[in-house]
Amino acid sequence: MMSAIESIGEAWSLGWRIRMRCAHGKRDGMKSIRECLYEADLDMETLVCTREQEFPLSTLAERLKCPRRGSHRVALVFEPPPSRDRATA
Repeated sequence: MMSAIESIGEAWSLGWRIRMRCAHGKRDGMKSIRECLYEADLDMETLVCTREQEFPLSTLAERLKCPRRGSHRVALVFEPPPSRDRATA
């Protein structure tokens, strides 16, 4: 059984990917606004260089913001590399 991945350094060394999307939503207070559809693959190597290898994955979303909306409300999807068993099946 594999232990939990807790830092960006561990995730990077194992080949994980991180995808970010804006999670601001369709409302700004009482006002209805256009939903931001911004999505991006984050560069793991750059994250390790700027945040250090020990930076916890659990707090990464708190340090990011949408470049289009400027909102700190973002959602992250952590994608481990495909399993070799599934790749050969």
